Amino acid sequence: MSLESNVRRMAGTRPFDLLPREAVQLIAFSCDRRMLKAGESLFNVGEPADAAYFVLSGELSLAVDAAERRVEPGALVGETALMADVQRRAAAKATEDSELLRIPGAVFRRVLSEFPRAAVKVRAAAVARARDFVDQLDEKRARLFEG
Repeated sequence: MSLESNVRRMAGTRPFDLLPREAVQLIAFSCDRRMLKAGESLFNVGEPADAAYFVLSGELSLAVDAAERRVEPGALVGETALMADVQRRAAAKATEDSELLRIPGAVFRRVLSEFPRAAVKVRAAAVARARDFVDQLDEKRARLFEG
């Protein structure tokens, strides 16, 4: 796939959809391409997360305890690693031969520093998602205490 194709695909995915095209181009140019064979592990629970992965082709399985979710092309895995130093909360492995773009968190943050207006949008969206998550937890907690 070409750089332009990667930019187009990434630009339709959160958080890249909040960035100007030039910023997405810089990020895509700085990515490393990673190939995984079916069954190969990408990362495990508890490992340091210094990068996110954009799925170009194939399929990944994300597993936390007994829960599993499939991830297809166009998905971003490990978005939190773009903005903060965290540990992996899930294990990821390829369910079929897959091609990924590895997006280092340091690169993403450096590009945001060059595009401050976009950085404000990305941070606001992250805060909104965190608030929604906390609201959902509060609702579940309230239902548990009511019952």
